[in-house]
Amino acid sequence: MLSKAVWKLISDSLRLFMVMVKTMVPVMIAVRVATELGVVDYLAIALKPIMGLVGLPAELGLALASGLLINIYAAIAVFVGLLPTLELTVADSTILLSILLIAHAIPLEQMISRSAGVSFVFSSTLRIVIGLLYGMTLNFIYSAGGWLQEPLDLKWLPFEPKVNETWLEWAYGSGTLLFTMFWIILGLIIFLKVLEVLKITDFLNKLLAPLLGIMGISKEATSITMVGVLLGLSYGGGLIIREAQAGKLQPRDVVLSLCFMGICHGLIEDPLVMIAFGGHWSGVLVGRFIFCVLAMALVSRVVLMMPEDAFRKYLYRPSNTAPAAA
Repeated sequence: MLSKAVWKLISDSLRLFMVMVKTMVPVMIAVRVATELGVVDYLAIALKPIMGLVGLPAELGLALASGLLINIYAAIAVFVGLLPTLELTVADSTILLSILLIAHAIPLEQMISRSAGVSFVFSSTLRIVIGLLYGMTLNFIYSAGGWLQEPLDLKWLPFEPKVNETWLEWAYGSGTLLFTMFWIILGLIIFLKVLEVLKITDFLNKLLAPLLGIMGISKEATSITMVGVLLGLSYGGGLIIREAQAGKLQPRDVVLSLCFMGICHGLIEDPLVMIAFGGHWSGVLVGRFIFCVLAMALVSRVVLMMPEDAFRKYLYRPSNTAPAAA
């Protein structure tokens, strides 16, 4: 029994690790080539206005764009690749990684919402806007208070990123980083399993569930929404799609639940990854959760007050295979 449990932990870790490798390796190579050819400098000029809003170096726009379009691991690959050329603070890292926690993998993840009937344009725009607003808020708070202004120091990295490294040095450093990432993933999966065995996940579910009432989410959608918030959009979103297709949830519950899951999901696992790469807990965990709850409290008022015709036209467009709830 014990050997089966251990093997399952290892196999789950390997599965997630291979997903990460398939994402990160091509991005790492692309960033290396783009840096050598000076493409990053041109992209920085184009993305400077957006990055200026959140107080970050323009060069980090490439990491933000990679996260928005691909996923968090792609953004991390770019982030690590750019470290030798930038002098970043803990605040900088926290702001970037916090935005990415709210808005990442937009094309892929928001198709989950679309499958449940939620407008792709609306849900995608919501995540990007709230992500940028949160980044602006963190930048203001950290700058005004002079907090987290110390230089970013990722001592755990198995290599020291440096300028003008050879391709061989780069390949060695990238390979050792990926090897180290496997052990981080294994540790996270073990940690999540411990939380599950000790029923801590269930406790957090019950503890945080009452906050969903502030966002106008009914009791019928509470437990499903919390699954997505704690474990990830793919888990909670899949359950929402099933319930929406069965007609067991009201359309506005579907929209509000998926919107909240979109901006605040993977509340346990993802922040731990970001903390490993220099994100501070105040931004990637506590502040993000509070900001997202407050943001959704405002969004829900608008959604709940919308006339039915406008709601169905702009926010909720169920497909033929996902009939609207009665």
